[in-house]
Amino acid sequence: MTNLFDTALDHHRQGKLREAETLYRAVLAENPDHAFANNNYAILLRAQRRREEAVACFLRAIAVTPEDANIYNNLTCALSDLGRNTQAARVAMMATALRPDYAEAWFNLGNILRDLGGADQARQAYRRAIRLRPDMAEAWSNLGDIHKSAAELTQALDCYRTAMRLQPQLPQPYVNLGEVLKEQGRVNDAITLLQHALEQHPALPLLHSNLLFALHYTPHVPPEVIFRAHKHWGERHAVPVAPNPPPAFANDRDPGRRLRIGYVSPDFCGHAVSCFLEPLLRGHDRSQVEIFCYPISRRKDAVTDRFRAITGHWFPLTDLTDEEAAERIRADRIDILVDVAGHTCDCRPLIFARRAAPIQVSWLGYPDGTGMAAMDYRLTDAIADPPGVTDRWHVEKLVRLDNGFLCFRPALNTAPAPALPARRNGFVTFGSFNNNAKITPEVVALWSALLRRVPGSRLILKSKPFADPATLGRYQGLFSTQGITPDRVDLLPQIPDQGDHLRAYDRLDIALDPFPYNGTTTSCETLWMGVPVVTLLGTHHVARVTASLLHRLGLDELVAGSPDAYLDIAAGLAGDLDRLETLRRTLRPRMQSSPLCNPYGFAAEVEAAYRRMWQDWV
Repeated sequence: MTNLFDTALDHHRQGKLREAETLYRAVLAENPDHAFANNNYAILLRAQRRREEAVACFLRAIAVTPEDANIYNNLTCALSDLGRNTQAARVAMMATALRPDYAEAWFNLGNILRDLGGADQARQAYRRAIRLRPDMAEAWSNLGDIHKSAAELTQALDCYRTAMRLQPQLPQPYVNLGEVLKEQGRVNDAITLLQHALEQHPALPLLHSNLLFALHYTPHVPPEVIFRAHKHWGERHAVPVAPNPPPAFANDRDPGRRLRIGYVSPDFCGHAVSCFLEPLLRGHDRSQVEIFCYPISRRKDAVTDRFRAITGHWFPLTDLTDEEAAERIRADRIDILVDVAGHTCDCRPLIFARRAAPIQVSWLGYPDGTGMAAMDYRLTDAIADPPGVTDRWHVEKLVRLDNGFLCFRPALNTAPAPALPARRNGFVTFGSFNNNAKITPEVVALWSALLRRVPGSRLILKSKPFADPATLGRYQGLFSTQGITPDRVDLLPQIPDQGDHLRAYDRLDIALDPFPYNGTTTSCETLWMGVPVVTLLGTHHVARVTASLLHRLGLDELVAGSPDAYLDIAAGLAGDLDRLETLRRTLRPRMQSSPLCNPYGFAAEVEAAYRRMWQDWV
């Protein structure tokens, strides 16, 4: 028996996994309680994603050797794979109790505690792992994630750089350091870092996607270059996994039948995207479409419960590979599959690269195309994507909805404050609650010119990274360089409570839209709270979204065609308090009666577009 196990172990170490598995099974056939055969066989089962079987083997091993911390640690990982994190945390604590100097067990405990929402406990576990093994790059990287989530960006940056120094081939610190630089408003530095990282990790789609996303924040990269970068992504990552020959779909080709529509998203939860996705799903005519939702992240909250309640079919793809996910969707005989993530956080574009449905559509979550030939269409409108202009910057065929590509449902029905702040304060307050990564030096320069033009006016900016002292200081410096004293600019951190966040709009008289990356959810919230938004019309989608929103409300006069016009519009509003009061009183009802807040009308238009796509395919 010992010789058989030793031979199996030798095969395992040499990477001869099939032979090792055969021998482990032979050992266990003779002795089902062989602890180390159970443990090692379970490791192979876990690698094959036969997770329940792996857990059973680990448990048998522990029953025989209840003081082996290594086996507890292995079981921790298997339970976490299954999403059984509460149980996994208990097992990880057993491993650390049995071996307090076991760095890997502390690291795994940190991962599980983070998934369970225990950021402070996870932070302590990662620090314990690092004290035991200062060279553990993964622990440094994950500790950086904890700091990043808490807007402790300087500490996060130090952790990621330490991880990169310790293990230059580890890709995740590069990805997240790029995000930190972007959140600090250092977009050009982020782009440079991600380009360098991509040279080292050319086959990593996520890293490449992060670079694509970052390109939209700077005014220095023209849309044709951004398009070529997306097309390059598709050629590098999507083309190699495209099925050849393409799948022969057996979907019923009746052009008028009820369609099966699938939505793939990481944001079936309390996320900005849900404010637009939920109205469409609620508005769908179930006699015309059957809805399938495919979550691709584990995030869950009360909003997730609402999504589950309004959809007919709910099938998480989080535990499936891209190929398995595509096979699952094909098995559901989806007619039209909609990607609601693009190249954003937790995206899974390579599911679509594998042609999971006969018709594939991009919409909402990302302000651009995907760069994949496998993506057939993109839903937009003629303001956000002018015909004859932006088509050449897309691989997808653009389908322009007549009444706009968005329908908004606010997170809360908080009423706007009736009083105009300028009447109470004696000065006009401008503001923007957009992600500060959108507030580039060029934006600061224009907003500073506005403050100089409107005597006594103030500016309020609110963004999570302003909790980071270095980021706060950087933005204070940008305004000081423009001659704006600190008493005229309030830089506020994130307000966690949604109700308090919306109440913060009560302090604003006029909202300023950043450029080239406009607000979307922020612009809708601002208008919902009775505050007019001034926007600068750009050349491509990311710089035209707020113009599309304002057009739905009949407020095209708030859309500027040049920086000078932007100043004129904003200063003109500041000088007309009666008009501001009228807008504060009428914007909410105007919005409620517009296409922007008509889920059934919006869904009917989307369904008509789906029907045309389907008929063309048939």
